[in-house]
Amino acid sequence: MKDVFASLVLVYDSWTEPIPQLRAAVLPDRHLIFEGDGVILDLLLKKNGNDSSIQVGGQVLPGDDSLDSVAYVQVLIEQGSHRSSTQTNILGEFAFQTVPNGTFNLAITFKNRRFIVRGLSNTQPRMWQVQPVAVSRV
Repeated sequence: MKDVFASLVLVYDSWTEPIPQLRAAVLPDRHLIFEGDGVILDLLLKKNGNDSSIQVGGQVLPGDDSLDSVAYVQVLIEQGSHRSSTQTNILGEFAFQTVPNGTFNLAITFKNRRFIVRGLSNTQPRMWQVQPVAVSRV
Protein backbone atom coordinates (compact mmCIF):
# COMPACT_ATOMS: atom_id res chain seq x y z
CA MET A 1 0.00 0.00 0.00
CA LYS A 2 1.12 3.51 -0.75
CA ASP A 3 -0.03 6.64 1.09
CA VAL A 4 -0.82 9.67 -1.05
CA PHE A 5 -0.85 13.14 0.51
CA ALA A 6 -2.63 16.11 -1.00
CA SER A 7 -2.32 19.72 0.05
CA LEU A 8 -4.16 22.94 -0.78
CA VAL A 9 -3.11 26.56 -0.40
CA LEU A 10 -5.52 29.46 0.02
CA VAL A 11 -5.01 31.77 -2.96
CA TYR A 12 -7.92 34.17 -2.42
CA ASP A 13 -10.10 35.28 0.53
CA SER A 14 -12.64 38.01 -0.19
CA TRP A 15 -12.57 39.16 3.46
CA THR A 16 -8.82 39.81 3.59
CA GLU A 17 -7.79 40.73 0.04
CA PRO A 18 -8.74 43.60 -2.24
CA ILE A 19 -11.88 42.97 -4.22
CA PRO A 20 -11.54 43.21 -8.01
CA GLN A 21 -13.18 46.30 -9.50
CA LEU A 22 -15.92 44.18 -11.05
CA ARG A 23 -17.43 43.40 -7.65
CA ALA A 24 -19.29 45.50 -5.09
CA ALA A 25 -17.17 47.15 -2.40
CA VAL A 26 -18.87 45.43 0.55
CA LEU A 27 -19.83 41.78 0.41
CA PRO A 28 -21.32 39.98 3.40
CA ASP A 29 -20.65 36.62 1.74
CA ARG A 30 -17.23 35.02 1.90
CA HIS A 31 -15.50 33.74 -1.21
CA LEU A 32 -12.45 31.47 -0.82
CA ILE A 33 -10.29 29.85 -3.47
CA PHE A 34 -7.90 27.04 -2.57
CA GLU A 35 -5.42 25.49 -5.01
CA GLY A 36 -3.01 22.59 -4.84
CA ASP A 37 -2.03 19.15 -6.06
CA GLY A 38 -3.87 19.56 -9.35
CA VAL A 39 -7.16 20.70 -7.78
CA ILE A 40 -8.86 24.08 -7.35
CA LEU A 41 -11.60 24.50 -4.72
CA ASP A 42 -13.82 27.54 -5.28
CA LEU A 43 -15.92 28.00 -2.14
CA LEU A 44 -18.72 30.44 -1.24
CA LEU A 45 -20.12 30.92 2.29
CA LYS A 46 -23.39 32.81 2.02
CA LYS A 47 -25.60 34.04 4.87
CA ASN A 48 -29.19 32.79 4.95
CA GLY A 49 -31.97 35.28 5.63
CA ASN A 50 -32.56 33.98 9.17
CA ASP A 51 -28.98 34.69 10.38
CA SER A 52 -28.84 31.35 12.20
CA SER A 53 -27.34 29.41 9.29
CA ILE A 54 -25.38 29.78 6.08
CA GLN A 55 -25.34 28.21 2.64
CA VAL A 56 -22.09 26.57 1.60
CA GLY A 57 -21.54 25.98 -2.07
CA GLY A 58 -18.65 25.56 -4.36
CA GLN A 59 -16.97 23.90 -7.25
CA VAL A 60 -14.08 21.48 -7.40
CA LEU A 61 -12.11 22.17 -10.56
CA PRO A 62 -9.42 20.01 -12.15
CA GLY A 63 -5.98 21.57 -12.45
CA ASP A 64 -4.62 19.42 -15.27
CA ASP A 65 -6.98 16.46 -15.37
CA SER A 66 -10.18 16.16 -17.33
CA LEU A 67 -13.49 17.35 -15.91
CA ASP A 68 -14.36 13.68 -15.24
CA SER A 69 -11.94 13.71 -12.28
CA VAL A 70 -14.21 16.07 -10.29
CA ALA A 71 -17.58 14.45 -11.09
CA TYR A 72 -19.37 12.58 -8.28
CA VAL A 73 -16.72 13.37 -5.65
CA GLN A 74 -17.84 13.08 -1.99
CA VAL A 75 -18.03 16.35 -0.03
CA LEU A 76 -18.55 16.21 3.75
CA ILE A 77 -19.24 18.96 6.31
CA GLU A 78 -18.53 18.21 9.98
CA GLN A 79 -19.64 20.57 12.72
CA GLY A 80 -19.36 19.04 16.18
CA SER A 81 -21.45 15.87 16.08
CA HIS A 82 -23.42 17.11 13.04
CA ARG A 83 -22.39 15.66 9.65
CA SER A 84 -23.80 16.30 6.19
CA SER A 85 -22.56 14.90 2.92
CA THR A 86 -23.25 15.33 -0.75
CA GLN A 87 -21.59 14.62 -4.08
CA THR A 88 -20.42 16.95 -6.77
CA ASN A 89 -22.36 17.02 -10.01
CA ILE A 90 -20.76 16.37 -13.40
CA LEU A 91 -19.23 19.89 -13.36
CA GLY A 92 -17.78 19.48 -9.87
CA GLU A 93 -20.40 21.74 -8.22
CA PHE A 94 -21.88 21.07 -4.77
CA ALA A 95 -24.13 22.82 -2.24
CA PHE A 96 -25.27 22.58 1.36
CA GLN A 97 -28.39 24.72 1.85
CA THR A 98 -28.44 25.00 5.66
CA VAL A 99 -25.27 24.87 7.76
CA PRO A 100 -25.63 26.21 11.34
CA ASN A 101 -23.51 29.27 12.15
CA GLY A 102 -20.15 28.53 13.70
CA THR A 103 -16.97 26.76 12.77
CA PHE A 104 -17.00 23.65 10.58
CA ASN A 105 -14.71 21.37 8.59
CA LEU A 106 -15.11 20.54 4.91
CA ALA A 107 -13.63 17.35 3.42
CA ILE A 108 -13.37 16.42 -0.25
CA THR A 109 -12.54 12.79 -1.00
CA PHE A 110 -11.21 11.62 -4.35
CA LYS A 111 -10.36 8.04 -5.26
CA ASN A 112 -6.73 8.38 -4.20
CA ARG A 113 -6.54 11.54 -2.08
CA ARG A 114 -8.48 13.65 0.36
CA PHE A 115 -8.47 17.32 1.32
CA ILE A 116 -9.76 18.68 4.62
CA VAL A 117 -10.22 22.39 5.29
CA ARG A 118 -10.56 22.73 9.07
CA GLY A 119 -11.98 25.70 10.94
CA LEU A 120 -14.06 27.34 8.23
CA SER A 121 -16.35 30.04 9.60
CA ASN A 122 -18.73 32.70 8.35
CA THR A 123 -17.63 35.02 11.17
CA GLN A 124 -13.86 34.55 11.56
CA PRO A 125 -11.71 35.55 8.59
CA ARG A 126 -8.65 33.36 9.28
CA MET A 127 -9.73 30.40 11.38
CA TRP A 128 -9.20 27.81 8.62
CA GLN A 129 -6.38 25.30 8.29
CA VAL A 130 -5.84 23.00 5.34
CA GLN A 131 -4.69 19.51 6.24
CA PRO A 132 -3.57 16.89 3.76
CA VAL A 133 -4.83 13.42 4.57
CA ALA A 134 -3.33 10.14 3.48
CA VAL A 135 -5.57 7.81 1.53
CA SER A 136 -4.28 4.27 1.19
CA ARG A 137 -3.82 2.85 -2.28
CA VAL A 138 -3.96 -0.83 -2.98
